[in-house]
Amino acid sequence: MKSKNYILNDALQKIEKYKPSTLSELISFLDCSKVTFYNKFKKDSEEYKLILEKIEAKKLQVANTAKEKLLMSDNPTALISIIKIYGSDEDRQALNQNINVNANTTVNYEDVKKLEVNINKLSIEEQRTLNALLDKIRDE
Repeated sequence: MKSKNYILNDALQKIEKYKPSTLSELISFLDCSKVTFYNKFKKDSEEYKLILEKIEAKKLQVANTAKEKLLMSDNPTALISIIKIYGSDEDRQALNQNINVNANTTVNYEDVKKLEVNINKLSIEEQRTLNALLDKIRDE
């Protein structure tokens, strides 16, 4: 039977290697059964909490890497994804309205001002990145 320390070290190594997004996924990679894992690590134990923290930290690291790749993309879909991730609720709502840009419609000045205010809330670096992405889209 595997010791608690062996399973803990195995879990921490597998988090680094496989980047599981859930505890269940991590357990599927471990050299022990689900029953053994839960017998060794009670939900209120420090080791259990440590494992969950490491999974969350790795998920954040993976998400940040993905967001960085999206920011550097020249794909319009990637730009929309970035706005959905970083934008305000109003920005996300506007993106979900499936606006036909070729239709004869009037532009609501207040909506444009809201978007402008939200864009101005971005850091200088985020504004530069957004402008670079917009330039790439215009050039296509």
